[in-house]
Amino acid sequence: MRFSRSRVILFAILIFIVAVILWFFMPLHPSARKDVLRDSAYISGMVRLRPLMDKPFSSIMSVLPGSSARVGNIPFFMRPVVPPAAKFYLQGGKEGEGWAVVADLGWRSRLFSMLHGIIIGQMQYRGMGAIEGGNILRTPSGTRVLFYQDGRTLFVAEGEKIIEKITGPDSIAGTGTEGADIQGSAMGSGDRKVITSISFSNIDGDITRGVEMLEDRAGFILLPSAASLIKGRLEIRKTGSDTIAGTIELICREDGDIAGLEGDVTYIIALLDRLLSTQNMKTDSSVKTEGNNLTVNIMIHPEGERQ
Repeated sequence: MRFSRSRVILFAILIFIVAVILWFFMPLHPSARKDVLRDSAYISGMVRLRPLMDKPFSSIMSVLPGSSARVGNIPFFMRPVVPPAAKFYLQGGKEGEGWAVVADLGWRSRLFSMLHGIIIGQMQYRGMGAIEGGNILRTPSGTRVLFYQDGRTLFVAEGEKIIEKITGPDSIAGTGTEGADIQGSAMGSGDRKVITSISFSNIDGDITRGVEMLEDRAGFILLPSAASLIKGRLEIRKTGSDTIAGTIELICREDGDIAGLEGDVTYIIALLDRLLSTQNMKTDSSVKTEGNNLTVNIMIHPEGERQ
């Protein structure tokens, strides 16, 4: 009788442990709040995060001017916690607008929910800023950054208007389909080899203003023909263990300078090739124009390995 009772207790404990594990790994519901961001963004895209830790992306990021990123240094035991993919949105150059990164946490959603207070508390402890309302970090410079989880969706955002869009009661209703033709291709890629896909619109001149801001910081002209752009798309896919290929499609305005745009793109590719040479990487590229459309195909691979 005692042996039978012990077996029942052990069986009950086992069922409890299994139930807790299943509960922990069962994803929370996805958030509908992200839908309000997509249609009003002038840049939106998707990036699969884990390939960024491997070559050649880690090499590319390490040579970017002013970059201190070393994504390859993330401990191997932390990699399973990194969400597989994230989407990002830039809302415009007007005051109060900003950017947002949205990640589907999947089975990690309950883990992040449990650790949310600890993570944001550590940010405050390490002098990164003051916590407001449990979800917002006000940096020493006064910038407010949102760290907000809704179900299994994690939002990181900066900008008063975009924070209001995410956390406000109207955000779960979504918006119309304005801009869907521009953003759709970037957000719907089902090809698992695609690492990142980005679409942008320069109809209101946001890309032009962004390029000018980067040029002011860099101290030299980077893309003089930026005002000629109306919209475009970038897709990068992995083609080997340390090789990636990219396609860039740019559409020029009817009265734009397509020849100047082609020259600027060729210059940027040459600059990238020079930067990558410090990491023993090489670029092979082709630039093709047809009417107001410009298409760039580029491959980045180890130097000496001809693709």
